[in-house]
Amino acid sequence: MEETAYWAHLAAIEGIGGAIFDQLQKRFGSIKRAFEAPLDEVLDIPGLDARSAEAICRAGQTLKATEEKLKELAGRGVKVITKMESEYPPRLREAVNPPPVIYQMGKLQPDDNKAVAIIGSRECSEVSAKRSRDYAKYFAEKGIAVVSGYAVGVDINAHIGTIEGGGRTVIIPGCGVDMLDIEPFDVIDIHSREKLLDSAVVISEQPPDGEWTARASLARNRLVAAHASVVIVMEARLHSSTLDTVSRAQKLGRPVFVQNFGTISERVMGNEKLHKEGVVMIQDAGDLDEIVKIIEGSDTTGKSKKRVDDLRR
Repeated sequence: MEETAYWAHLAAIEGIGGAIFDQLQKRFGSIKRAFEAPLDEVLDIPGLDARSAEAICRAGQTLKATEEKLKELAGRGVKVITKMESEYPPRLREAVNPPPVIYQMGKLQPDDNKAVAIIGSRECSEVSAKRSRDYAKYFAEKGIAVVSGYAVGVDINAHIGTIEGGGRTVIIPGCGVDMLDIEPFDVIDIHSREKLLDSAVVISEQPPDGEWTARASLARNRLVAAHASVVIVMEARLHSSTLDTVSRAQKLGRPVFVQNFGTISERVMGNEKLHKEGVVMIQDAGDLDEIVKIIEGSDTTGKSKKRVDDLRR
């Protein structure tokens, strides 16, 4: 608990990211020792400005509050996991600049590590909302976990469909775990977090009381991409957060698929862009079968052993 408290306390300091954590670990051997180090030595850390260095050196004065907070979180079943611990989700280590600290509700199951990400617009069409729910249910029935970012629209429907199908869903929201609104699950008779966690695990790098922000939502995209073995884009506009997640997934070598639409409109121009770039389009249920095979054949990093180019376009 002691070292975890130092990590959580440091993560709450504005401007301190994973790279600084790594430098402090390398220089001082632990975050605790970094807190105890003199200012001139902390200032030697590359990329650390004077204001942040001073905040680190003063942090020990308010550590007690963080320790009490961690005890309170533990009492409510919220785990605080540092990157140094074996419990840290293995797929998230693949992300660019993985979070030094995560807050997790529920237990991550081994089979959760082979998952399909179903992502798309917040203001999606009714057709895409239904498809998201139906596709998620299909994957759940095949024993494939579904990961998404819990935004309204495609994401929420993907989470709901997974639970409807009796499967597991990984929720990575752009807010803290305490700010997660479970009201959308009323439609499937889930009215408490305890009930939700029978089928889900919630993971966030934001502090528990962190509000939804555009910056946090973009940051969580890299975690959704990292956790996924395959990414499916249901509906996306140009210059959208969805396409940001796709870019991050492609850099990690994750196969990406995009839903085909019979007609072109502004709301699906992101789909068209991906298609023109060579992303495989989903035409019918047979393509979902192929995606299941890819996920089942993927290695521990989510990279497919089967070439996506082998699928029909």
